[in-house]
Amino acid sequence: MILPALLLAASAAAAPPPEVARLEAALSVGVTARRLLVADGEVPRVEAAVSSLPRAVDERGGRSPEIVLDLGRLRSLPRPEAEAEYARALARAAVAAPLPLVEAEQAQLQWTARVLVETAPGDPVLSRALAAALKGPVRGAPELSRAGAFLRLFADDPAAAYWSVESGAPRGAQRLTDLEDLFALRARAIDALEAPPSGPYGVLDGRRYPAPLVRAAFLLRRGGELTRLREALGSYDTVGVAPLRAAYARWRRAAKP
Repeated sequence: MILPALLLAASAAAAPPPEVARLEAALSVGVTARRLLVADGEVPRVEAAVSSLPRAVDERGGRSPEIVLDLGRLRSLPRPEAEAEYARALARAAVAAPLPLVEAEQAQLQWTARVLVETAPGDPVLSRALAAALKGPVRGAPELSRAGAFLRLFADDPAAAYWSVESGAPRGAQRLTDLEDLFALRARAIDALEAPPSGPYGVLDGRRYPAPLVRAAFLLRRGGELTRLREALGSYDTVGVAPLRAAYARWRRAAKP
């Protein structure tokens, strides 16, 4: 009888917290959410009475992410906003960027938007909230509003949607493409750095580069981190464009009276 008891204990330990289970069940009707849930299978979900993170549901930890749910704030959120915040946290954890990257910000918002439009056709409450977010910011729903603004631009011109993210990226965010180009030119010099630059410039092979770019390269120079990030992002801005457009079109057709 010991073995069944051990199995029951292991099953209970592996079960997600109640709020996590509810959110994952709501979102997992869509292929994108299921893909993110698989990618984040080992990411801890933490329910806290109070957190100091910007969102009620948020990701922290960078290279070693965890998803934190602030139960006090979560219970007061409209359900569509809670689902949007959880989708964004899943997307951020799947990339696990150790520093702000423009492409990561773009991919995370695109995946969040796709999770929502794949879920909305079968969820009238989310569908109505997302339709409202397409028209403008929804009070008390910042993540849903961001997804709506992104979708509004993306439907007409994906490049404009990507630029809206890049122009509003966190201070000091770097472009992964620029880092890849820098490594292609100066990999040996980057590996030889003993410390990141502290002034306005970093010098590599006698050439001056902006210090934030060199500092980012210094952080990403070990363990195949640059390759891992590119693989995590995939082809979101090429191959990933058509599936989001198709999912958006299906939702808009389903949302019509």
